[in-house]
Amino acid sequence: MKVAGYVRVSTNNAGQKESPENQKHMILDYINENDCDLYDFYTDVQTGTTDNREGLKKLIHDAENKEFDVIVAKELSRLGRNVELLYQLKRVAETKGVRLITLDGKVDTQDFSKQAMFGLYAWIYESESQRISDRIKSVYHMKYKSGKFMGSIPPYGYSLQNGKLFVRNDYTIEIVRDIFDKYLEGWGHDKIARYLTNKDIPTPSQVVGKSNAGLYWQGSTVKKILQNPHYAGDLVQGRETTTNVTNKTRKVNNQKDWITISDAHEPIISRDVFEQVQKLLEQKAKRGRGGTRKKKHLFTNIAYCSECGNGMWYRANRNGYICGTYAKHGNKACTNHAVKEQQLVEIILDDLKVMSDRLDHPDLESRIEKRVKATTKKNESRLQTIEKQVEKQKELKRNALQKFISEDISKQDYDDFVEMIQEKSQQLEVEKAEIKKVMAENKATSKISAIIEQLKEFLNFNNLSTEMILRFIEKIEVTENKDVKIYYKFAQVEGL
Repeated sequence: MKVAGYVRVSTNNAGQKESPENQKHMILDYINENDCDLYDFYTDVQTGTTDNREGLKKLIHDAENKEFDVIVAKELSRLGRNVELLYQLKRVAETKGVRLITLDGKVDTQDFSKQAMFGLYAWIYESESQRISDRIKSVYHMKYKSGKFMGSIPPYGYSLQNGKLFVRNDYTIEIVRDIFDKYLEGWGHDKIARYLTNKDIPTPSQVVGKSNAGLYWQGSTVKKILQNPHYAGDLVQGRETTTNVTNKTRKVNNQKDWITISDAHEPIISRDVFEQVQKLLEQKAKRGRGGTRKKKHLFTNIAYCSECGNGMWYRANRNGYICGTYAKHGNKACTNHAVKEQQLVEIILDDLKVMSDRLDHPDLESRIEKRVKATTKKNESRLQTIEKQVEKQKELKRNALQKFISEDISKQDYDDFVEMIQEKSQQLEVEKAEIKKVMAENKATSKISAIIEQLKEFLNFNNLSTEMILRFIEKIEVTENKDVKIYYKFAQVEGL
């Protein structure tokens, strides 16, 4: 029997570093004692209340494909602390004939006497997590009232020392003041963001050293700074909360439930300036709510910049589109790639008319069908070969693990070997996805007669509609010199 071992710890702190290895050794002892084979370990370092765990998702996926016979975990709480999630896993296991057991002896889906207790244990583990969550919220609430800043990162322009905010002794405080001043002068969020980017001012994420920090200021970042009461010296916390321990969705609390400590720290902006900005923000928000709905233009979410890959934005004063990155961040990020909407319409209509004429030949459909059959057979054969190679990589990984457990190879050799296997497996998965995409395109192309009829029907109106664009076009790329490349939703038939 093939056994899948599931291992989970809540955090990656030093106190739990040995726990994954301990869990693995316990599972391996079970495998050896019951004369089974290890299929693979599935490992997560996350809370058990969430279902968004890569290891767990892979475990469920492989269980649905009957890749193994038994799932083994140290205890049910390792698999999860979420009743709905645990029952989902139990249903999948039972439907596919996969046995689910825990090493504490409380769960065994093939032992009828333990079936009735499954729900009780699932409820106990979820309830325990909810109680812990409630206690943590209570502690936070007390600390909010004491005036202690409980965020992990202080607002831009401040430093954090022993739970208190202090104004930084650097350029950031002047940037904050500049943002407020320029907004009162009539500048918009995006214009201020472009101004800061063009001045090479580090973003808030860069200042705190985030590994994924963006290079450019965003209008949304500017807006958050303008709305933050901390800059007027007030500490406002408890604005959001999670709705449930198993649901990480956050909701905004009623303003009366926020914890506000006035004059808790030194302000960067005067209270008068801050209140002026809030009134202006509210006025603009009301105008926005009362305005007409924004029109979606023909090539929204269809036209893209060929350089940065971002979408093109429509600009009424140009009667066309410019690169969205350029629009937000200026020429430090990209160039404008401007193109008129009518120019795109004419290019596409001409292209579709030529294509319709070229495709309308009596023997073309049979020739395409013949080609599709030949390539499909070849691709199916290659897919089978890839699947065998994927299985081979899994077998190599299992063998390497057994050698490591038996101390036939060192940890370094094992890690190097697994890294090589994973790299090869990823290459195989990419190739498999590309082949499937080609097969789907060929299948669409084989219905050429339907495509021709729809093309003729649309072209009779001699204009380009949204329906026509969505039916035939995958995306459009615009280069800096206004060259246009069109990607159709069916494969090209050049050379037929």
